[in-house]
Amino acid sequence: MKIIKRIDTWVEVLKKLPEVRYAGDLVLRQVVSEVKVEEGVVLGEKLGRVLIKYRKIADYGRGFAAPQIGEGKAVFVTFVDNRLQTFINPKIIERSEETNFYRELCLSSGIMAADTERPEWMVMEWTDVNGQRQKQKVDGFLARLYQHEEAHLRGKINLDEAMEGGIVFATFDPLKEQLRKTRG
Repeated sequence: MKIIKRIDTWVEVLKKLPEVRYAGDLVLRQVVSEVKVEEGVVLGEKLGRVLIKYRKIADYGRGFAAPQIGEGKAVFVTFVDNRLQTFINPKIIERSEETNFYRELCLSSGIMAADTERPEWMVMEWTDVNGQRQKQKVDGFLARLYQHEEAHLRGKINLDEAMEGGIVFATFDPLKEQLRKTRG
C-alpha cells in the first residue's frame, strides 16, 4: 500500500507543479551555465517557492536545482532547519575518500529511489544571495544533500549514480532513512 500512497502523491505533484522536470527530460542531462548574482537570486527565489509547494504536498524534499524546473543554470536551493538557502555557481573543491551509502529520493525521479555511494564530507564554494563568496566543509547528511544537488548541475540525477541493483520503488519513509557505512 505504500507504493499506492507514493503514486497518489506523485500524481498530485504532477497536477500542481507542472514546472517540475522528470527523468528523461533533456534539460536534466545538460551541464549548466554560470549566472550573475542577480539572476541567481531570482532563480533561487523561484526554486524556493517550488520546493516549499512540493514539501506541502509530499511532506519531504530538502533541495531543488535549476534544471529541475527547466533552467540550465548553476543554482540550487536547500531547505534545512526550516530555512531556505540559495547556492549560486557552487563548486565542490574537495571530497573525502571515505564514503557512505543512502537511499536517495529525487524530486525528478518520481516514485523511484537510488541507493548511492558518496563521499562522507566535502568542501564547497558558492556565491550567496548577497554576492559574497562562501566556502564550507560539511559532512553527514548535509554533505550528501549538497552533492546530490550539485550533481544536477552536471547533468546527473540520483538514478544515474545508483549502485548496481540499487534502484528501487520508494516504499520506505524517507524521513527515517539513515546514512550507512555499508551497502544495504
